[in-house]
Amino acid sequence: MRPYFTIGLVVVIAAILAFVAYPAFAQDAAPVIAPSSIWFDLWSIVQPVVVLLVSTVGPVLVTWISARLISWLKVSDDAKKAEVEARLREALHQSAMNALKYALAKSGGGPAVIGSTLISEAVRYVEDKNPEALDKLKVSGDGLREIIMSKIPDLPDKTASTG
Repeated sequence: MRPYFTIGLVVVIAAILAFVAYPAFAQDAAPVIAPSSIWFDLWSIVQPVVVLLVSTVGPVLVTWISARLISWLKVSDDAKKAEVEARLREALHQSAMNALKYALAKSGGGPAVIGSTLISEAVRYVEDKNPEALDKLKVSGDGLREIIMSKIPDLPDKTASTG
């Protein structure tokens, strides 16, 4: 729902700016005010100043409004970052489970005793396959070893002993 609100806000701001800037861009060949009126003479004097102000202040105002909108929408960016980080964590844990299965298959595949060599093989597997996830999540080798060891009880029909 938030993107529609943002788009609506931008459209309203653009409409207001267009309404305010209209006199500067509405330079018709025929005068809008009667040439005999004092307002015609006054507008002839003020019009270049208005055009100058609109052409210089307008872009600054648009930039300022854009900066405010961007800073206001940072909440959305933080939520996106949290979502991406959660997906990375989930992928890392899935990779740890796959690494354990790979290490077991490499060792013989049957009901095996999980030892430090199998865990080291699983750590190496995850480090080779997902280095970006490890870097972004700032997971060290010991942290990765703990994640892999936490996946041992989830393995079906495997007797586990670390040693």
